Amino acid sequence: MPALTRNRMPSGEPDYLLWPNNPLVPSRLRTRGGRPVRLAWLCWLSPLFMRGIINVRHLRPVPFLLVAALVATSLLGPPTPVAAAAQPSAPAALNWLEGELDDNAGTLPSSFGGTDWGLTSDAILALRLGGRGTEPAATTATAALAANINGYITGEAFGDIGSAYAGAIGKSMLAASLQGANVNSFGGVDLEAKSRAAIQASGMFAGRFSDVSSFGDFSNGFGQAFNVLALSRTPGGVPASAVQFLLEQQCPGGGFRLSYTATRGCESDAQASVDTTGLALQALTTLPAGNARTEAINRAAAWLVAGQDAVTGGFGTGPGIKANANSTGLAGHGLNSVGQTAAVSQAAQFVGSLQFDAADTSGTPAAGEEGVIATNPGAFDGARSTGIAPAGRDQWRRATVQAVLALLPAYTLAVGPLTSVQPARVLDSRPGTFTVDGLQVGTGRVQPGTPLVVQVAGRGGVPVGADAVVLNLTADGAEGAGFVTAYPCDGPVPEASSLNFVPGPPVPNAVVMKLSAAGTMCLSVSQAAAYLIADVNGYFPAGSGFGAVQPARVLDSRPGTFTVDGLQVGTGRVQPGTPLVVQVAGRGGVPVGADAVVLNLTADGAEGAGFVTAYPCDGPVPEASSLNFVPGPPVPNAVVMKLSAAGTMCLSVSQAAAYLIADVNGYSG
Repeated sequence: MPALTRNRMPSGEPDYLLWPNNPLVPSRLRTRGGRPVRLAWLCWLSPLFMRGIINVRHLRPVPFLLVAALVATSLLGPPTPVAAAAQPSAPAALNWLEGELDDNAGTLPSSFGGTDWGLTSDAILALRLGGRGTEPAATTATAALAANINGYITGEAFGDIGSAYAGAIGKSMLAASLQGANVNSFGGVDLEAKSRAAIQASGMFAGRFSDVSSFGDFSNGFGQAFNVLALSRTPGGVPASAVQFLLEQQCPGGGFRLSYTATRGCESDAQASVDTTGLALQALTTLPAGNARTEAINRAAAWLVAGQDAVTGGFGTGPGIKANANSTGLAGHGLNSVGQTAAVSQAAQFVGSLQFDAADTSGTPAAGEEGVIATNPGAFDGARSTGIAPAGRDQWRRATVQAVLALLPAYTLAVGPLTSVQPARVLDSRPGTFTVDGLQVGTGRVQPGTPLVVQVAGRGGVPVGADAVVLNLTADGAEGAGFVTAYPCDGPVPEASSLNFVPGPPVPNAVVMKLSAAGTMCLSVSQAAAYLIADVNGYFPAGSGFGAVQPARVLDSRPGTFTVDGLQVGTGRVQPGTPLVVQVAGRGGVPVGADAVVLNLTADGAEGAGFVTAYPCDGPVPEASSLNFVPGPPVPNAVVMKLSAAGTMCLSVSQAAAYLIADVNGYSG
């Protein structure tokens, strides 16, 4: 390949100059106005590169040879069957990502020099979905993104005054929103306003989230989906024109296109992208119910499932392209949002086959890289032989941050028409703190035996009359080990736990719960006093079809305990390899025929570190975790899951035995 000469951009970013006679680069890309085109300029301007909206893997077919010379990502390794022993581990992958952030001052570097804010945003999203959003690595990265937000969403740092990149705006707004930051003042920037301003108001591309730049509009399917996902979490929701434009990007066969060409919508299945379709599925689940949305979801899911490799369980970037970890992660994550558990399980298994564990790295140059995920089998084998060179770490970061999505929850709850809101704090009992409206703040530790009444409806974007609420509940400054029970104030205190805590750092947990008729929730603390914090993220309106119930315990395998009806109690620790069948429908207010359930799952008395996988009993055991535990205090997690046709869920424990407790909070179907 002709040589590349290295220069510097005005911003100090490394720059690779393409020779104007390079035969591997289309003539329209080799020159502009008779001058050689700098690749890094293209990378900086286009969401395909430095904006971090998609990976360089997506450029095909002509530019691929050029890209392959710059990024050591091999797609040429032969696919191998998934190893039966491969056990994917989201915690291990997240540990590796946190290590990469820690090693790089809280951000992820660009292969062109400086910081890759798109990749850093990807890491924030993965850590948040994996329950690590409040830990130092994610919070440090979020703060760094906020401090440098203009450098990510605009090109003003290198002279493109007035520019704005739609994909970067959408991705950073989603990361900020999930992290509980104010998207209307993130690093002093109103991301929501910029997102709405990016929508084309008229013409052939009306509804498209577009770039504003003197170098052109590089916006694409990823940016459209990210902006829809982010705006769906705001009180104003997603404009109808943007929804319509997203729907029109669906190709005849059901996939969604990545690149926006001269046509308004997708005209050929050759334009369909697996990666884009996975993210589009996530966005579609946030839109209001309707026939067009339902049809689009069904067609997209069917297209993805049909393209999954029957042997490996992996996905390529498009039909007929060899499977890779990145596309598999994005496809699996999208399918998870619509309950395609069998396909998600196979995708997770493929990811697991490319993930390093101690057995893979022991005695090899890859030692110390446990948890990282290779792009494909060729990269996996190569790293075991030669290790991961510093210059080649970029492809491993990109692979891991996307592949791990196959092992993580979807961006949205898969039950009922949830209405997302801008995350808002409605309670903080610690002294010297704040809430969204200055109410219910600084009241001190909540004492055992004295429930705290919290007004939720009518605050933080939750309307009066809301039936149930989704919130993040946190205990801090606990005086001992204990637990919190959240319940509607017009009902009795249930024998259930929403959050278990111990003295030390703050302990959070997601909670989905019914509100009282007056829109209140009560928080009862048992065993030890603690400060409590509550941040609302969404609500279910009255008549939504989501059935919020009085919290009810349907499983407690510890000896000498209880359940709501005396069934499934005291059966002992659940052993690895022996799934526990739990009848849910017909108990605790969940009717027979319920399709899915929201519950709080807790592990206690664990004999070692391990994890629990919850799944419908008439399906396969997925390679995913619903709850990770260690010996010590009880560990809870909120779970939204599909039930079997018989109304059962199965709980499979891996690595170590533990007692399990399950408290239902609601259902759909």
